[in-house]
Amino acid sequence: MKNARPTKALGRPKRSEQDAPTRDTIIQIASRLFLENGYEPISLNQIAVQCGMTKASLYYHFANKAELFTESLIWMLTRARMSTEKLLHEASDLKSGLETLAIIKMSTQHMDFESIMRESSSNLTEEQLTRIRETEHNLHDVLAIHFQAAMDKGHMRQANPLLLAHTLSAMLMLGNRQEPADLFESVPELAKAIIDLFWNGVTPE
Repeated sequence: MKNARPTKALGRPKRSEQDAPTRDTIIQIASRLFLENGYEPISLNQIAVQCGMTKASLYYHFANKAELFTESLIWMLTRARMSTEKLLHEASDLKSGLETLAIIKMSTQHMDFESIMRESSSNLTEEQLTRIRETEHNLHDVLAIHFQAAMDKGHMRQANPLLLAHTLSAMLMLGNRQEPADLFESVPELAKAIIDLFWNGVTPE
């Protein structure tokens, strides 16, 4: 009787497959590239290179660039919502929490979110656009809930909390503009000035 040939273990991936980035890692890398450069300048091949994998392997996880872009923005917005909620919950007061949030947001250079959405919208399906906007809305809801709580306690004057959330988000984008940034010695100083303006408005004290 001949010796049985050793059988190869089934289902065990090759070493290269074990080392390949996971779907989540691909999304993280892609989200950084999209936020820094926008939709059009970034190709799937560039993302694959950054991930250390082939473009063909990337297609195993995502059907096309629009799908990867959608998942990347949803991941980024969800992460921002969770970190914002944690930060504001743990802050000693809302204003100091907003200052910390502003410092974090303005310490990283990235394109304006609305500019990215305008650039990419013609390439996305209605379903993809809706999913991104709903996730963005959830992020603004976190701010709105904290603003409403501050109003209820008399710490902020009465206003539409969701409008305040969008206003703050727009104001924090000033950190990406060179001229406003040049007015201050550091990001923390700029962040404090913006939050002071948001909190106190422009009327005399």
